[in-house]
Amino acid sequence: MSLKTWPVTSTLLAIGAGVLLSLSASPMTASEPEWGPSRVKECNRECLVGFMDGYMNAIYKHDPKAVPPLAIDVRMTENTGRMEVGEGVLWRSKVEPTPFMIYVADPVTGQVALQSRLMIQGRNALVAVRLKVDRGQISEIEQLYDRNINDAAIPLLTTPRPGLVTDIPPSERSSREVLAYAANSYFDALEGDDGKIAAFADDCVRHENGYQTVNNPPPGGRMMPAPPLPNPDTAQGKEQLRFSMLSCQEQINSKIFAYMKHIRPRHAIIVDQQKGVATIFCLFVHDGTRRGAAPDAPPGMLMNAMIVESFGLRGGKIHEVEAMPFVTIPYGLGDGWTPGSGR
Repeated sequence: MSLKTWPVTSTLLAIGAGVLLSLSASPMTASEPEWGPSRVKECNRECLVGFMDGYMNAIYKHDPKAVPPLAIDVRMTENTGRMEVGEGVLWRSKVEPTPFMIYVADPVTGQVALQSRLMIQGRNALVAVRLKVDRGQISEIEQLYDRNINDAAIPLLTTPRPGLVTDIPPSERSSREVLAYAANSYFDALEGDDGKIAAFADDCVRHENGYQTVNNPPPGGRMMPAPPLPNPDTAQGKEQLRFSMLSCQEQINSKIFAYMKHIRPRHAIIVDQQKGVATIFCLFVHDGTRRGAAPDAPPGMLMNAMIVESFGLRGGKIHEVEAMPFVTIPYGLGDGWTPGSGR
């Protein structure tokens, strides 16, 4: 070692030794307590619903600081767009609750979803919110809303159907696997144009944005999620009324939904064994084609839609379908969570 560098080296060694002595004399305080199994607290269904209520109450109050604990890397989207807590329509509008609320909570995956009719700036809106809770902190927030709600939809958006909010007796509860498979079978049937693929009960009734669009009693009703009723005095209206009275299985068998290219990704599924409900957040992709159409057929529906669908399941069969909100986005855009989705 050169004599010229020795004084500097000696000085650095002395400083380092002093730092070590200082650290040993005054240890740094850890930001987290020492590990112990007693720190692990189960977040059961009640806990997850509490997170959702806390989050929604913060929205109603316009107070981001009132949100339950957030993870450092929390991710949030609204209508598929990435944003921060405190941004977006729900956070920056006057939002008020109504009695129409469907909670679906899954302690196994730490997810909870809410489908609800809310008042946004005094107007009816349909909203779905999904939270993922990881080790006592919210790590994912997904918000979807649709404010294009007609008064004709309100009667079926006043009180949730019992099959979507009533506890299933423990001895009658289906396994998580059955609930997840049965819910997914609905979308598989739509993709396959075959109603037998789905786990439909004979009394299956689908509500879409507040309208009953299947299994309507005679003389029929709406056959699509829109306010107008078919005109029985026209040939088209008579056919629409006939279609509205078909069962869930029969409607799919008609191949009327062949314009749906696929219903993927189904990026989040929340399974609630206590209620017998499974909720799926999924992307409907419509690329302008139709299965079975002639090669030179003009393009059809060209758009995508984010839709949240909850399935009331008993005995492994779908009895209720609650589809809302419908959030339309341009074809090619994805769900905001899955890279490469949208085509």
